[in-house]
Amino acid sequence: MPSIAELLERRNAFLKGCSGGENETLARAGLLRLIGDNYRHFEPLRDALLKGRGFSHVENAGASDVTARLAEELQRLGLVKPGDEGLLRPTGAHARRFLSGGWLEELAWLAGMRAGADEGIFSQCVRWEVNGFRGENEIDVILRKGERLVFISCKALQSNFDSTNRKLRNRLMDALHEADNLGDHFGRDGDRVGVLVTSDLHDEERGDRPRYQALMGKAAVFDVRIIPLEELEWEKLVPAMRDLLED
Repeated sequence: MPSIAELLERRNAFLKGCSGGENETLARAGLLRLIGDNYRHFEPLRDALLKGRGFSHVENAGASDVTARLAEELQRLGLVKPGDEGLLRPTGAHARRFLSGGWLEELAWLAGMRAGADEGIFSQCVRWEVNGFRGENEIDVILRKGERLVFISCKALQSNFDSTNRKLRNRLMDALHEADNLGDHFGRDGDRVGVLVTSDLHDEERGDRPRYQALMGKAAVFDVRIIPLEELEWEKLVPAMRDLLED
């Protein structure tokens, strides 16, 4: 069975040595699942860590038990540590990348492998050549099932979808177009494309009506599977990945 690299080479695309570390991801699988299952608790913690405020169990005594557990796991895994003032801070650029969205790529890869992928890579640079032109893309996640490739774009955005927030709407639409472009460029018949976002895109109180009709409509036209916040929990994310691999 051809590998991801071999399938891409048939399309004049070539993997570069910049993919994510699988062993490191497996070592923090518990944290990844905890974040996915509790993104609304992780979101304010992430913002505090990335925007310079830091996090303190004392100063944030009103935080939920889940938030405290997330902070403890981040510290245990060396992604944050107390600074001179006692506040937790990211330990470096690698930790900041993880907090800002790298965790979502790792979670998607982890769920894809659990869903039955034969092979998977994430945070992968791909070099390509077309009619004498050369370029490079970073693809968040590539999964393989048999000879089917699945390309997944991951976007860690705010959880609450506000229809009046044009910036958020534009970022969601850009993510859809970006994923569709990956499929057009690197995909072939039978391959699939997905977008994993952390925004709540279904209104459960109105019969799961889509909050962003234009986005969902265009995704249906493009045949791109959108996986929103509602499916980020592990027990829902794995079946969503299985749909992409086996549909």
